[in-house]
Amino acid sequence: MSLYPRVSCAALALLLGLANASAAQEAQVWFGSAPLSAPSATPAFTLNVVESPKRPAPTMPSVTVVETPLGPRMSNLALKLPPITIADTAVASQLGDQTLPRTFSSSPWAGSAVKRPMRGLSFSTAGTTPVSFHLGQLDASSRPPQSSNVPGVVALTMGVTSSKELSVTPRALVPVGSKTAQSNVGTAIRADVSQHVSLVSDVGAAGTTQHGWDPLAAAGVVGHWSGAEVETNLLRGTSPVSASNVATVGSLDREIVRGLVRSIPGMTISTQASWSRPASAPTSTDTTVRSIGVAYDRLPLGVLTATRQGEDSSRQQTATTSIAWRRKPVDGIVVRYTEREQTRDRLQPTVVSKQVELELPGWIERDFRNRLDVHAVLTDSPMLGTPTVSSKLSGRFDIIADVGVTGDTEIGISRSGPTLRELRVASKVSILERTAVQLVYTYQGRGPYALFENQSFEARLLRSAPLLSW
Repeated sequence: MSLYPRVSCAALALLLGLANASAAQEAQVWFGSAPLSAPSATPAFTLNVVESPKRPAPTMPSVTVVETPLGPRMSNLALKLPPITIADTAVASQLGDQTLPRTFSSSPWAGSAVKRPMRGLSFSTAGTTPVSFHLGQLDASSRPPQSSNVPGVVALTMGVTSSKELSVTPRALVPVGSKTAQSNVGTAIRADVSQHVSLVSDVGAAGTTQHGWDPLAAAGVVGHWSGAEVETNLLRGTSPVSASNVATVGSLDREIVRGLVRSIPGMTISTQASWSRPASAPTSTDTTVRSIGVAYDRLPLGVLTATRQGEDSSRQQTATTSIAWRRKPVDGIVVRYTEREQTRDRLQPTVVSKQVELELPGWIERDFRNRLDVHAVLTDSPMLGTPTVSSKLSGRFDIIADVGVTGDTEIGISRSGPTLRELRVASKVSILERTAVQLVYTYQGRGPYALFENQSFEARLLRSAPLLSW
């Protein structure tokens, strides 16, 4: 067994440093070691800090350190600083991993990069006109620290609410020293036309190397009544800068129509249709998706739902039918039947696959400390390698006093025989006050079970200690 030297030293120093009592916060620290040669995705060191609800203080909600061939990598790190007051305005600041303001990720033409965490510094204010300023790197946690493609950005957003019926939120995102990320500006506007109808729009522009700036637009009408809902959306994206483009904006043109009716007590009928195509090829063939669903919740034993969805594109045509019964309450038994028809070539026969799912939460349950959850899937598919039966068991059971075992396992049975695909067992034992040892065994594999392959055994030391007084 060998601990990562740098990570272990950092963990030991932190444990020794968090020795003075403080009523403000408490830290929960653990680090582990995987003695077997199999790779493990479990972090080598983690720190979680519980904030005090009574007084503000600098906080580190969490830190995760993972050993890689390039050295230790730290992610999920954030330091919240106490707010400061400037001209009677409270300014909150945060340093580390964080998300961009919601106006970026909720935009209809938002790219995938702005929906992931960024690493940097941010300042924000609250009130009727909130302002947020971010400076940092996009998606820093998913790339090696030596990568030169991590784009730096400056993001600014402001919210203006002139009345309850109208809200305007302008924003801007500007890359710094990156040729793979696109600059973009936009403004989200929501206006309540009447008690039942609202107009939602998001207009802007994105910088490109071909045309300078390309327009971006999204507009929709939303209507709500006591027994019906209607929504229409129109989206126009932009062409990516290059093949290695960091997607800060969307590259899809799309139209969507949704509807929902509750004319019969207990019954809900919903329907949706969408047409989409790449923004770089507006004359290409549309991908059309249509669906209709019915749900009835007045049955004595649960809720019955049925949906039918069809997709038609230049590459394939699919049709999916699903019927599900869910026992009340929400976390009750679920039985679901799904049938999927797929056609890739109109001259070839249609491929049909069927599946039955059964979920039994709390199948064996004595109390919250002793329970077993079951998820089983029966599949009839012509695709080779698809398990005929797949089941997943997860639960926890007491062994002696407060010592228990938690775990989950996934087993597949195909035409070639049974396969153990995943097994995980963990147990935690308290050894001192605020200190515990957790043992974790993990096996992952696609073939027959092998005694010394695709598995790891980890020993974790967990320590809860008070933080220093600030």
